[in-house]
Amino acid sequence: MKNILIINCHPNKESFNFGIVEAYKKGALQNGTNVKEIVITDLKFNPSIQFGYQKRTELEPDL
Repeated sequence: MKNILIINCHPNKESFNFGIVEAYKKGALQNGTNVKEIVITDLKFNPSIQFGYQKRTELEPDL
């Protein structure tokens, strides 16, 4: 059985990109493929590197 990971980074859930993901995922699932999807906008983390690379910042749970 095949496995597919979809990483969707588009911030707008009403976008064409989300529509493409849904169509692709539907086709893959109909063919018996295991599909895992990560929607970056659903993750809770601070994208800013506050201290640059001079101080270690602990990873948040979603990372």
